[in-house]
Amino acid sequence: MKITRVETHVCNARMRNWIFVKVITDQPGLWGWGEATLEWHTRSVVGAIEDVSQLIVGEDPRRIEHLWQMMNRQHFWHGNNVVRGTAISGIDIALWDILGKIHNVPSHELMGGKVRDFIRLYSHLGGGKMEDFYQTKPDDANRFAELALQSVAEGFSAFKSMAVPVTDTLEGLQPIHYAEACVAAMRDAVGVDVDIMVDCHARPSPRMGMQFAKALEPYGLYFSKSLAGRNT
Repeated sequence: MKITRVETHVCNARMRNWIFVKVITDQPGLWGWGEATLEWHTRSVVGAIEDVSQLIVGEDPRRIEHLWQMMNRQHFWHGNNVVRGTAISGIDIALWDILGKIHNVPSHELMGGKVRDFIRLYSHLGGGKMEDFYQTKPDDANRFAELALQSVAEGFSAFKSMAVPVTDTLEGLQPIHYAEACVAAMRDAVGVDVDIMVDCHARPSPRMGMQFAKALEPYGLYFSKSLAGRNT
């Protein structure tokens, strides 16, 4: 059994691209799917997949650990950066998919079996229609409340929001007051039994991150992500 080729399939998802990896074998109908999405780095990841796939074409897809080590170590620059690591990850997932199909079991059974019977999920405010959220006007905190109630009505007990401008640098008191108004509107709308998460996309400086954390602390956030490049 050998790998014959590795394909990438890019799917546009409005504000980003999803990158899927298909590893094809010489056995009729046997292939595996993986995902290697890295937002805003589509061409970089697709190129990296093409580069590392040259190492595994012709190899046995069942030797997953061997192939991972080869992809990670073979070139002069090892797979220790986000682009190449994402490429390797997508291929690795596809290889596990192939192995599960060979043994006719879900891939998780090859990795020690399932750990839990269910997983709690949270939504991203606005759901699949991201424009509803990202195009919210800075002075319209009530829009966050409306979208929060919509998420709860859809059955979610937690949701993630981004109560900051989409791309602007965050400095001064204005973005802090805006974030506080948005979070307050969401908390007032859904009450204390729903978990709220806030993602600042690593835009505040460390000092600004501390200011955001202090301002939002009274609202009992489940987590605040990337206030200063890390979760708090």
